[in-house]
Amino acid sequence: MSDLTGEIIDNRYQLTRIVASGGMATIYAALDLRLDRHVAVKIMHPHLAQDEKFVERFIREAKAAASLSHPNIVAVLDQGWNQGGAPCVYIVMELIEGATLRDYLHEEGPLSVERTLQIMTPVASALAAAHKLGIVHRDIKPSNIIVTPAGRAKLVDLGLARHQTQNDLTVHGTTLGTFDYISPEQALDPRNVDVRSDLYSL
Repeated sequence: MSDLTGEIIDNRYQLTRIVASGGMATIYAALDLRLDRHVAVKIMHPHLAQDEKFVERFIREAKAAASLSHPNIVAVLDQGWNQGGAPCVYIVMELIEGATLRDYLHEEGPLSVERTLQIMTPVASALAAAHKLGIVHRDIKPSNIIVTPAGRAKLVDLGLARHQTQNDLTVHGTTLGTFDYISPEQALDPRNVDVRSDLYSL
């Protein structure tokens, strides 16, 4: 996948550096030239942008996150298709500085009960807000929790999220989520999980 650093997306978001990259997308730090603020821009990998189901799942992530207003869930600010320059599908989010909980654990080692509660209680609160709206995350894991330099935890990546009343895009026979953390029922059939699977993963 090519590095788009330096590109201006939709004549508005200037990509400044890669923050992270996963199987579905790359996240860049960027400058919103219109509002003069720093943001994160998540750009779907080009080969996946040719697949309608992946694009629909990507847009669903934006809608799911945008419907949530919680201090411990990353805020979604915009979504679109780049009309000029490199063709891409993108989501614009607040830029969170910090380390994933995965990296934090590698650096800090086992956490005390008190520190564990300081991190996990806000994440549980974020999940409660999502579950209240019927949104199931389906991919709770340490790399989807960001710990800021101030020690604040934020839940990110609703790429596999689905509303319990929505038709699922998951193909029968596939497994979504990360095997180390998913519940047994999600491993068997990710189409029929509910909020309890998120709690198991947490």
